[in-house]
Amino acid sequence: MGKVMKWLIVSVSTVVGIVVLLLVGGFCMLNTSSVQQKLLNKATVLLKEKLKTNVSIDSVSIDLLTLDAELFGLNIDDLQQRKMLSLEFLRADVDIMKLMKNEIVIPEIRVKGIQAELHKVPKDSLSPDTVANYQFIIDAFKSDKKKPKTKQPADKKKGKLALTVSRVKAEDIGVRFNKDSVYLGLLKIDQDSEGMLDGKIANLHGQWERFNKKGELVTNNVLVTEIEVKAEDGEQQLNLHRVNFRTNNHKPRKNAGKPKRGFFDVGHFNIWADMKLAIDRVEKGTVHGWLREFTAQDTITGLDITKLQCELTANKEGMRLEDVVLKQKNTELHFVRADLKFPNKKTGKKLSYFTSTIGGTVYLQDISRMFAPVLRNFKIPLNLSVRMDGDAEGMRFHDAVVTRPNGLVNIKAKGSIVGLKNKYDLHVHFDVKQAVIKGGEKELLINQFVVKKFMMKQLNALGTLIYTGSFDVVYKKEMFRGLVRTAAGSINFDFSLDELNKYVYGHAAAKQIELGKVMDMPDLGPVTASADFKFDISKPRTAIMRRKLGGKLPIGEVTAHVEEAKYGLVKAKNVYCKIVSNGAIAEGMIKAPGSFATLSCTFSFTNTNEMKKTKIKPGIRFNLFGKGKSEEEKLLQQQQKDAERQRKAAEKAQKRTVKEAQAKEKAARKAAEKAAKEQEKAARKQEKEARKAAEEKEKAARKAAKEQEKAARKAAKKAEKEARKAAKEAAKAAKQ
Repeated sequence: MGKVMKWLIVSVSTVVGIVVLLLVGGFCMLNTSSVQQKLLNKATVLLKEKLKTNVSIDSVSIDLLTLDAELFGLNIDDLQQRKMLSLEFLRADVDIMKLMKNEIVIPEIRVKGIQAELHKVPKDSLSPDTVANYQFIIDAFKSDKKKPKTKQPADKKKGKLALTVSRVKAEDIGVRFNKDSVYLGLLKIDQDSEGMLDGKIANLHGQWERFNKKGELVTNNVLVTEIEVKAEDGEQQLNLHRVNFRTNNHKPRKNAGKPKRGFFDVGHFNIWADMKLAIDRVEKGTVHGWLREFTAQDTITGLDITKLQCELTANKEGMRLEDVVLKQKNTELHFVRADLKFPNKKTGKKLSYFTSTIGGTVYLQDISRMFAPVLRNFKIPLNLSVRMDGDAEGMRFHDAVVTRPNGLVNIKAKGSIVGLKNKYDLHVHFDVKQAVIKGGEKELLINQFVVKKFMMKQLNALGTLIYTGSFDVVYKKEMFRGLVRTAAGSINFDFSLDELNKYVYGHAAAKQIELGKVMDMPDLGPVTASADFKFDISKPRTAIMRRKLGGKLPIGEVTAHVEEAKYGLVKAKNVYCKIVSNGAIAEGMIKAPGSFATLSCTFSFTNTNEMKKTKIKPGIRFNLFGKGKSEEEKLLQQQQKDAERQRKAAEKAQKRTVKEAQAKEKAARKAAEKAAKEQEKAARKQEKEARKAAEEKEKAARKAAKEQEKAARKAAKKAEKEARKAAKEAAKAAKQ
């Protein structure tokens, strides 16, 4: 019997050994390149049959002991036998010990030489083939039948495999989708156990085409020289080096042939930027960090941000910026806080923003190339202080103060800009509470503009200017109105610049203004008068007149009504005056109609700085036998009436424009307030629901705890009862 058992044990051991040897042998054979190549050939044939297209793989190497895999030379054609996907090299390592713990940990993935040609004809194309050339792969591996979802008991549910990739390295990746393309030279990312990243992206560039809202085809290009990601001092740092963004709408620039227009044009960007961003925490969907460095330049448009720094906090609701510093070549601005609320289609919330007081020093020359070449010589500093808020439709400016460092300029105002989405609806409105300009600052400010200057001597003679009023800018038109107090008297004015027809026209009125001091005419005393004027500001038209006649005077006309004036010993009332200038010479006529006689004079001058040389020719006409007014006088009076009527109509139109602007601003403000109230209401509702959910959860938890406590007491009683019963039975058994 002993020998039989011994033989049986030896036999069983031998069989087990043979099986183990066969398994090990088979495993080793699977680990050899020849066997793997045969399996690869079979797999390639199966792939060809399943995909119904050409598939080729040069070689595969799999180490079954370490689960490391390498693939060389993958090529897949689409159904039209066009080369669709090629892969030069792929390597992936798998941690076996982690796999046994229901985790997939890949220490390293390396990819090299991916080229993909993807095509999909748009649905609105005339081509019948609108299916993507890669769709057949998705369809081939898509399950035909959806498995019904069945709930499994909690103890039978399988845990999901956790996937972790520690290191990724990709080189020479190129993808083309229709006309869009992207190329990546290098991607290298390492992730540590705490989820912090180190790595870089180099030589990334892409190109894509899209139609903008105007129906223009815009080609966009992006180039990233290098993006560096690194973990340092508990921060996740992101550094962008030499990033370029270009747009081209294949049309001439908006300022082509328009020298007064700035170079800013979203259809022709060419921006180079550098950035350093540090993120120190990400929790509950909120990101916090610092923008430590940002620079951006576009030599064509003139954009030149030399420094942008701030602390930032962002989530899906919006973004907050704090301690913001913005610098251009000379301009430097800073503000404590700015909030940006993102739009949300579901809740109906719209884009909105507001800032704390923005302060700093501004040089208008810094924005001249972008927006207003007329400011290119504006080199003097201005101190600025203003608060802003707005939305996608417009913006509002509060407590705006502009001063000069020397204290000779002080402007206080508020205003708004509405209709930002359409240039025809754009309306700029500002109310100037007070603007004080002293001494020679008036001429200094005007000298900053590239414009021809007239009557600077007379302007300086007015002394300090104190202005209160408003101005509006609508499509190709600027309107100014208000009261100017000067050392020579006060002037009410209302004038407009018609940029469409190239005229400036308006009305002015003064009471007891010392016009003689201003015009350097000692014999001319205080004047109470009103005037309507119109001047030609068209360069082509004025150039023609200059070539014909020469001269340096403005081209236009002034019609005035003098209620009261004094010239030497002569006092005059109810005097009509008209001046017409062709650019070379200004000729005027003054008439003072009376019941007995009409006094008149004609005059002419060629230089506003030499008014003493004005040629004056007096005249008088007696109204004999009660003769009425001459046709000339009647015509002059009619012209005065027409001018007054036109002035009133223009004033009415401007008031209507201002009223409409105020109505728009009021509507925008109400809409913003309504949106804010709705947002606040939604937030309160959400808070209420969250509070209710928390209370219900707490209630459910208390109920569960009570039931658990009750069950525990019941179980304890039952156990105690069973214990007493067992003790009785034990005692009974002991007695027996």
